[in-house]
Amino acid sequence: GAGTALALYLNGINATIQGGLDDAEFKELGEQLAPAKADGSYYVGIFGSDARKGETASRSDVTMLARIDPDKGVVDLISVPRDTMIDIEGHGTQKINAAYAFGGPSEAVKTLSTFAGVPITHYAEIHFQELETLVDTLGGVWVNVPVTNDETGSSNTGKRIEAGEQLLNGEQALAFPRERHATRAGDFSRAQAQRMIIEAIVEKVLSKSITEIPGTVESLARCVTTDYSVTDLVSLALTFKDKGLTMYSAACPSYTLNQDGISYVGTQYAEWQDM
Repeated sequence: GAGTALALYLNGINATIQGGLDDAEFKELGEQLAPAKADGSYYVGIFGSDARKGETASRSDVTMLARIDPDKGVVDLISVPRDTMIDIEGHGTQKINAAYAFGGPSEAVKTLSTFAGVPITHYAEIHFQELETLVDTLGGVWVNVPVTNDETGSSNTGKRIEAGEQLLNGEQALAFPRERHATRAGDFSRAQAQRMIIEAIVEKVLSKSITEIPGTVESLARCVTTDYSVTDLVSLALTFKDKGLTMYSAACPSYTLNQDGISYVGTQYAEWQDM
């Protein structure tokens, strides 16, 4: 009886995690994801949508590729600039974040997988408001902010955040990785901030005790859309809790360019292939 109750409980949470997609979208996404392996490393596509409440279409303003190696306790987190120039079948030359607008999660995964030349096994997505809620649910996250932005000058967020190690609440944790004007390197600095927030979230979850992690994952599940099950996420968290976790952070080797009056980010393909 207890086992049945637990199974029903976990199934309910699994539905919550996957509830951001309807059945047709979830099926299309599954067709683009590579089969999960019993062990070894695998890749995850991570997307942050700029969707606002009431909108039916949006671009993935955050695109990341994560390589997860549970056996070695290592995660590689790679940012792909949102303005990266690519060719999308049926749409010609586009920025990579347009793939999500054209075909939703399945097209975003397909495009990222083709661009990186690796199979993607899992998908995770979060929206603006969901990120705020997630961070507040954790009680904030610790981040060493590199520079102070300017709420009355060049900042595009209107939220002043001082430089230095500090506990960011949900509103601040959203503003920090959205800043692209009051930074040293524009969108490249913003991508670094996005990776810092993910790392901070992971560190905060893994700081919990073993008995707290399942409940924490349950709470956070309501803020994320993913094909992962809650049992898989709890298992992954507990594995990293046991082995320890080393996270490496980088960006796709890139440069800026202008073509036909449109600004893009070009890819240094030799360096990208090496990476």
